[in-house]
Amino acid sequence: MLSRVFAACAVMSAFVVSAFVVSCDAGSIHAVGGPGGVYRPDQGCTLIEGAPRCPAPGEPAPALRFESPVNPGIVPDPDRGTLSNLAVTCQRSFCGTGSMVARAQLNWTADPDYPQRAATFTYAFDTPPELAGKTVSFAVYVEDATVPMHVQIGVIFDYWRWVAWSPVVPGWNRIAGVVSSANPLTKIDPSVTSIPVTSLQIDVYVPINTVAGDNGTWAGNIYLDDIGWQ
Repeated sequence: MLSRVFAACAVMSAFVVSAFVVSCDAGSIHAVGGPGGVYRPDQGCTLIEGAPRCPAPGEPAPALRFESPVNPGIVPDPDRGTLSNLAVTCQRSFCGTGSMVARAQLNWTADPDYPQRAATFTYAFDTPPELAGKTVSFAVYVEDATVPMHVQIGVIFDYWRWVAWSPVVPGWNRIAGVVSSANPLTKIDPSVTSIPVTSLQIDVYVPINTVAGDNGTWAGNIYLDDIGWQ
């Protein structure tokens, strides 16, 4: 785990990547929910037993599902410089017809705060929503992860607040956490009752451990899907 939480980064509109000119086609989906999952346009997602579940009928759908080829506002952290080629893709999906993909190039040293050991995505709200007691969540797929990796999500309202994390496992990973003082990761004072969030931050990073070594590099695609705050 990183020795300190990542600092909030400025969202720069110049990094919003232009959209594809074609829409997602269910026939091009390679993986939905897990190995063996399929997408059917008239039925939604059909997942194998034990695979991550999509919203059941009547449950709220995640806000960012990447069903349109237009980037809804996901941008890379320019200070890290570890992400490129952000785009909506039809190659993988947690549920639906698309996801957000970016090419990551990570480098790490024995310094736990070395900035290029992490790939950071941010999403800025036009109007900060009230997220006190709400759950933030997302799905992530790290392609060909040859070294141990972790993933985390945080919110920014006064400064960066950690909400949830997990080691990355093969296939889709679903991460969720509650924005609340009852969640010890957030370190929110119990007296705080209002949490207007200005942005979300998702990090995929190589933790400090002997398996990854003191120095190394990794390059591959990272997919995000079903980002929500309910």
